[in-house]
Amino acid sequence: MLDTSNWPEVELDVLKEVQLDPKNVRLEVADAKVEADIIEDLFVNEDALGLVEGICKVGYLTHETPVVLKRRGKYVMVEGNRRLAALKAIQNPMLVPDYQARVASLAALLPDRSVLSKVRVMVAPNQTEADQLIAAIHTGNLRRAWSPSRQAAFFQAQIDAGRKLRELLTRYPTIDVRKFVFRAHIINLFKSVQYDEAELQDFLATKKWARGLSTLARIYESKEFLDLTGLAMDSDGNVTKTLSDAVFKDVATAIVRGMYDENINTRSLNSVSSPRYTQLMKELRQIVADAGDTAPTDPTTPITGTTPGGGDNPPSGGPGAKPTPPTGAPGPGEPPSGAPGPTGPKPPRKRPAKKKLRNLDLGQIKAPASYPEGLKLLLGELSEVDVQKFPNATFLMLRAVLEKSIKAYAEARSIDIKGSGNNQNGRVQLGHALDWLLEHVKASGPKYLVQVIEGVRTGKLVTYTNSGDSLNAINHNHHFLVDPDQAFSMWASIDSIMRYVMKP
Repeated sequence: MLDTSNWPEVELDVLKEVQLDPKNVRLEVADAKVEADIIEDLFVNEDALGLVEGICKVGYLTHETPVVLKRRGKYVMVEGNRRLAALKAIQNPMLVPDYQARVASLAALLPDRSVLSKVRVMVAPNQTEADQLIAAIHTGNLRRAWSPSRQAAFFQAQIDAGRKLRELLTRYPTIDVRKFVFRAHIINLFKSVQYDEAELQDFLATKKWARGLSTLARIYESKEFLDLTGLAMDSDGNVTKTLSDAVFKDVATAIVRGMYDENINTRSLNSVSSPRYTQLMKELRQIVADAGDTAPTDPTTPITGTTPGGGDNPPSGGPGAKPTPPTGAPGPGEPPSGAPGPTGPKPPRKRPAKKKLRNLDLGQIKAPASYPEGLKLLLGELSEVDVQKFPNATFLMLRAVLEKSIKAYAEARSIDIKGSGNNQNGRVQLGHALDWLLEHVKASGPKYLVQVIEGVRTGKLVTYTNSGDSLNAINHNHHFLVDPDQAFSMWASIDSIMRYVMKP
């Protein structure tokens, strides 16, 4: 068992008495022998400049003691090379010519850089034990990284303790504090809603909800959502919204329901142009429009009484704004404001083209054992259809799957749709099935589905190709056609309905 308690500690001059390790596994330079090459490599490939910034603005943290080893009578840093490179550069910025001006400007922030001229280190007895320690630190799980919600909770706790956002920005100059404070407010806002359905109320206390906070972030980070809700954070860390609590409750319910049912996730919301994102925003706009609660320009409803929570990246200062660090303070790992990059201006990267989705995501659609085999087979075939190649065939199958699934749901509950009056000459077609399902949901189903079903029946909430009429047109109108995006969008429109009818 490794025991470092007896390892001696010494204080060494960072420039004269301790060397960087040429065998450091961080290094991109193969078998680097010259210390100048080693320090350059650590600045280029391991962001030693970011550490210089942190030391100069926050201070040199001593909670972890670097480790040295004596080789041929000289001390070599075996654990803490990045820190040593930063300390050496602070003492002599000319050691890193490509970063000299930036290091010098940061070092100038120190009242007395000479206090960092020496570093306290532990001396490992041999390479074997040093390697054991290094492996434990870098390949083990001794330290658990904070989750996004835990990071947000930390800064929310600072706010709850009475510290102002401006104070936190000064206290933590290298951290995007606005991001975490806003994140906490948003998550707490969602958690403060009293949901009508107990399963959603319970969901917000589960690990599944915590794991889905990155999904929620994709929604509340978007300009469209911020414009709709009027959510914004001022310079004092106060978050406001323009929607009333009642309307926000309906908005939150639609989002949380989608997360609970897993049709809203990071895959379905992979971009603001994805079919599910487009559909969700249309649903949310309709909720707001139906309530007559259109968002005014100025935020008027303060968000108060929140408790520590968590979430993902926020804008600050207004709807759609990107979080920005305080003046003169770059984000973690970035050079100071106005400074060139490590090797001069870099040409803009060409973003790789996103792969087009080829199949509908039916992973959460599982027909009960009691449902007809024909429906189960059709669902399986639909999941394998290449939508990019066969969008119209997909659309035809969507119509059939929706109608048959509603009928199977009614049959499993011993309900005769035809007997309910929803038929034409004794025949039950898709429109009749949707009419019956709407009546059923209004009477005994979840309220969130009413608008979804209405949207598919009438096209009120969505574009025409997401309506029941278009599903009939693909079946009967020989001039009607759709493209792959419209097929994906239709699936996004009926996904919640499908999940519901698969649970008789």
